[in-house]
Amino acid sequence: MCRTNCNIIEAENKEKREIKSRLIYEDRIIIEEKLRNRKRITITQIAKELGRDKSVISREISRNSYLKWDERTAKYKKIYSAGRAQGDYEARRKKAGRKSAIMKDKKLKQFIEDKILIEKWSPKEISGYIKKNNIKFEIQPSYQEIYYWIEEKQLKIKSEDLTHKYKLKKKEKIEEKAKKGPKHKEKSIHRRPEIIDKNEEFGHWELDCVEGNKESKKTYLTILERKTKKYIVIEMKEHINKCVREAINSLEDRYGKNFKKIFKTMTTDNGHEFLNYDNIERSKYDRRKKRTKVYYTDPYSSWQKGMNENCNGILRRFIPKGTDLNTISKYKLEIILEKINKKPREILNYTSAEEMFNIEINKIEKAA
Repeated sequence: MCRTNCNIIEAENKEKREIKSRLIYEDRIIIEEKLRNRKRITITQIAKELGRDKSVISREISRNSYLKWDERTAKYKKIYSAGRAQGDYEARRKKAGRKSAIMKDKKLKQFIEDKILIEKWSPKEISGYIKKNNIKFEIQPSYQEIYYWIEEKQLKIKSEDLTHKYKLKKKEKIEEKAKKGPKHKEKSIHRRPEIIDKNEEFGHWELDCVEGNKESKKTYLTILERKTKKYIVIEMKEHINKCVREAINSLEDRYGKNFKKIFKTMTTDNGHEFLNYDNIERSKYDRRKKRTKVYYTDPYSSWQKGMNENCNGILRRFIPKGTDLNTISKYKLEIILEKINKKPREILNYTSAEEMFNIEINKIEKAA
């Protein structure tokens, strides 16, 4: 108990000594005036007038004096300025204290900034990727630490570089619109096999469209596989059903006889471009045969194909809303898709969608 009290008293005395040794701007003005006085005034006299120890005054003058050329004597002369001394003191106070961990590790700092600003990763994906791949930095950051560094402006990253801003819809309007049923009740999502909801079986996809600005007719058909999170984007000339069919046809050309095993089902919304489900389901090579099955979400229920919506949000980080899609070359789109599909996903234990998709494709090809 005695030792505890002694420690408390010692800490209090130390704090008092530090406060007493600190000089304020008014003190520095007095020091400057005394030093410029033609009468010889000693440091001891200045210290006595200010009620400070002479070592405090001596250190203050020594630390904050600077050399100035004196034309009269043709020599450099030590000058003490209260304003300059106060500015130097405040600058030192800002730099004082323990340095942030991220400021000590420039490689980690650059790695985080590149992944967020260029690759569009999230702090959680960065932290998980570093841990899973055992990448050695001076510190192994948690995603909370990365968010803290961003908030403290220790990284060249703004909050808008991290999140999507969604407009909230009024509940009353949603409920009113939701009363309308799907146009194809026999194809309702509620009739879709329950196994699809578990995301354990490969080959079940979600469809959507991403539009450009109002002047441009060009649209992207976006397709996401639920298990592997593989994200495909196909350019369409217009936002119509015919172009959707042509886009799905291009996938049938690419995957050939394995198309039906890779694209077992497709779930989409009730947009006009998707309503002719025969154009999606029927094979390009034989209209009598079905190549996939189509299911529709409930009206105004985008959350029922939320994985695709989420990836569309990631795409929007690279191609903001209102962009003329004609200005995005096929090469640039491929680079963007590569970044999206190769980024580590938390839901995949920080494995990329590309890796997971290739594993499933290899299984199908071996079984063929």
